[in-house]
Amino acid sequence: MQLLLMGMGRDERQMQLEGRILTREGQPVPAVSIRFKHLSTGTTTDEEGLFRLACHPGNYTLVFSHTGFQPLETGLTVAWNESGKQSYEVVLEERTVYLKEVLVTGRALSASPSLASLKRHHRLIPGGSSLALMEPAVQRLETLKDALKYEPGVIIQEFFGANDQPRLSIRGSGIQSNPQRRGIYLLQDGIPVNFADGSFIIGVMDPSLAASVEVFKGANAAGYGAATLGGALNFNTRTGRQQQGLSVKSEGGSFGYGSVTALLGDQWDNKDAHLALSASRQDGFRQHNSNNKAGLAANFGYRVSEKVDTRTYLNFSHIDFDVPGPLTLTMIEEDPAQLNKGVVLPYSMGPDIARDKPGREATVLRVSHRMAVQLAAETDLTLAVYYQHVQDRFVFPIVLSTQRSAGHDLGATISLVHTLGKHRLSAGLIGSYGSISRRGHINKDGLDSYMFSKDRLKAANLTVFAEDDWTVNHRWRLIAGLQAVTNTRNSRDVFPDPDLRPWYSHTSGKYRYFHSDRISLDQQYHAVNPRLGAIFQAGRKKELQFFGNISASYEPPTFDELVGTAVTDNINTSPKQLFAVRLDKQTALTTELGSRYEGSRFGWNISLYHSWLRNELLEVKDFVLGVKETRNYPRTIHRGIELGLMAIPIRRIFSASGKDQLMIRGMYTYSDFYFSSGEYTGNKLAGVPPHYISASLEYRNKGQFFVAASLESQPQPAFVDHQNTLVQPAFTIYGCRIGYEGVRHFSFYVEGKNIGNRHYAASYIINDQIHPPPMPFPAFTVNNIAFFMPGPTRAIYVGVSYQLDKRQSNKNSNKQ
Repeated sequence: MQLLLMGMGRDERQMQLEGRILTREGQPVPAVSIRFKHLSTGTTTDEEGLFRLACHPGNYTLVFSHTGFQPLETGLTVAWNESGKQSYEVVLEERTVYLKEVLVTGRALSASPSLASLKRHHRLIPGGSSLALMEPAVQRLETLKDALKYEPGVIIQEFFGANDQPRLSIRGSGIQSNPQRRGIYLLQDGIPVNFADGSFIIGVMDPSLAASVEVFKGANAAGYGAATLGGALNFNTRTGRQQQGLSVKSEGGSFGYGSVTALLGDQWDNKDAHLALSASRQDGFRQHNSNNKAGLAANFGYRVSEKVDTRTYLNFSHIDFDVPGPLTLTMIEEDPAQLNKGVVLPYSMGPDIARDKPGREATVLRVSHRMAVQLAAETDLTLAVYYQHVQDRFVFPIVLSTQRSAGHDLGATISLVHTLGKHRLSAGLIGSYGSISRRGHINKDGLDSYMFSKDRLKAANLTVFAEDDWTVNHRWRLIAGLQAVTNTRNSRDVFPDPDLRPWYSHTSGKYRYFHSDRISLDQQYHAVNPRLGAIFQAGRKKELQFFGNISASYEPPTFDELVGTAVTDNINTSPKQLFAVRLDKQTALTTELGSRYEGSRFGWNISLYHSWLRNELLEVKDFVLGVKETRNYPRTIHRGIELGLMAIPIRRIFSASGKDQLMIRGMYTYSDFYFSSGEYTGNKLAGVPPHYISASLEYRNKGQFFVAASLESQPQPAFVDHQNTLVQPAFTIYGCRIGYEGVRHFSFYVEGKNIGNRHYAASYIINDQIHPPPMPFPAFTVNNIAFFMPGPTRAIYVGVSYQLDKRQSNKNSNKQ
């Protein structure tokens, strides 16, 4: 153990000793017992490894103890000085003999886990997972891609260059929905964010308001009740226990971009509070591409006693963005900022963006409460309840209609964890209920015209799970789990008169009526998902892990797949056909092998998986034939490799003290998804690039100057359609960052994206088959149909932040 004296005492009757206890890798250690030898006075470190003790000047012996680390007794002299404080940094050495007590090392009861406990939790997972830290002072966090670009297995294809509705893929789940709105389980502080039918609005998730984002792939998210092939993303909120002070950040840059973020936290006695605010706007790099968003995340924590901890959360999100729509590859090469103007023969065919003005405006309000209770020495209970309200208006870029939805969701979760010898037993229950009132209107020049559909949608879900984590010995652990799920999806068509549904023709400028029967369906889905995994821990300190698992996953359809309007074969007319369909559940059996290691200079996280899917839910759109529907495809295969790397090959480049370094970070994702039966047997599934790379090379003088170069690459074309006739071209774009951190509480950075100003297709509309239009123009082919979303052109952003840490400034410190 190592003790570093960092301050001295003041001429007062009583002094305050304060400090932080860390591992050799710099991670905080909670639940360390600290006491004066031969005295009854003592304390315990909190979740961030912090401690405080009061004493009179004199000579003392401090005793530090923790079941997972070597004990220490060290003498110190407490002398007076003007500050009235002495500060210490303590580095603990891990034990070389591992006892079964390691199972509960550092277990600290909390309704909001610390970073240290989150990292320990990920090492207990026998499969692919990762933890991304959000650093708003020196990191642009406007989009989900900014936050997760180096997380292995996470592919984010931007649609319009802002925090709008990017396509998010983890192992291909939900990737075929346009826009992407299912397949991933979103959580905030472990509490579900998805609506009760499983859908979500990805744009309301603001990474700038989070402390960290956890990625759980596939069934590795089973502990949160997730059953989808893609797994879950969990956004962890900052608390007043973790941040005590003020942080303000302002950004500006290309395309009229500007944003402000403010974070404020404090802790007093057994209470703490935190408030995070964000707002941003931009004109966008294209025509009809403006984007506005605002967010609030507030929470209040109250530790009732050493055995009861509670936290209440309030979250508000508002997004309002335009949808500039797709272009042809030729149009992207010529001018990616332009809009498609509908059918312009013989040059292009696509939606008329200038006329229809597609876009989305959504507001989400969430209130939730979480409570952790220690029932016994080895038993913890966690309870959570939440309510969510959404108002959503979506103007579709292809279907000439607008959709208005108003929804309410209620939910509760309960989980119990009990340690019995070498077994860590957990069980839980998650229930939710939601109702949506949804109306369809004719889109008349971007405005809501006459209503032609009205549905009442109700969803209910119940998940029960149990797991046994068995420490066989100090190297091997076996994990067995079982999840049972039941889901209800009920839809009611409540439109007043099915014979008087209006439709509109932009060609004639006239309204007419069409008939569509009222279709109401009640559907139920059930599944039982087993999971078996193992972890082998190698190395003297068990820092190297090998893991494997076999698991079942399951996903029922959402109302976006079950109820809707069909695309017409004339893009100048509003819908004239409604549908409510029966779909089967999507299931998968997945095997996974991998390894992870996190050292001071090198680290990796790699997973290899193979999934056999049945009845995969694939959404299909076809401009020419007027098709928009979701189908079950009998058998498909998803397999791939997810690799994350970190290396510090060089230190002490310009500094003899070793505080500067060169760091390499990167992720590589290989995706091989194909049809194993049906009409497309052997064909690749459209929607995911086969190879995806994101990497950076950064020089950093610790706590001060940094400069970095980065790249994003899809080195191989990706298919746009399941028939494998049209591809998204390969591309590589480059970026750079330079900045300075912690200059008298200020930090700043400059970031360049796509600095080579490459014109490329970042994403595309996924199709089943692409049919040449039946038109008397021989030169008009599928290449003249607008399928592709251009990526942002060259952009420069500047960020400046101010941070005042209450603990570091020693102002208004808490009394003992």
